Amino acid sequence: MSQHTVFVENLTDASSYYHSVFGLLPNAENNHSESALSVCLSSTESIKQGLTLLLIEDESAAADALKIIKPMPAIEWKSEQFWDDYHAFSGFGVVFESLPDEQDSHVQVCFIDGYGVRWQLVGA
Repeated sequence: MSQHTVFVENLTDASSYYHSVFGLLPNAENNHSESALSVCLSSTESIKQGLTLLLIEDESAAADALKIIKPMPAIEWKSEQFWDDYHAFSGFGVVFESLPDEQDSHVQVCFIDGYGVRWQLVGA
C-alpha cells in the first residue's frame, strides 16, 4: 500500500475536495484519529490500486507549496473510464500538463489538482 502525504490549509475542505474528485473518504480505522489535524483517505478503488492519501492540516501549506523547486513524482490513478474521468476532472479545477498521450496499450495524462498534487491518470 502506498500512502501519499498532502499538506493542506483546511482539512475539511481538502477532504471534501478529494471525496468529490476521487471518491476518497476517511478510513474507518483511521490511524491518525488521535490527532484532529490529519486524516487518512481511501476508497474501494484506491485500495485496489494500493493507494491512500494522508491529509495533514498546516496553516502554511499554500505558502510552502510555492517554494517547491523540484516537482514531486506523480501519483498514478488508474481508470477504466479514462475519458469520463478526464472530462469530469476539468470541472474540479485540475490543470492538465498536456493533452492525453495515447499509447498502444493505454492512454495517460498528467495533471495538477486543486491542492498542487501531481497525478497521472492512466486508462486501464
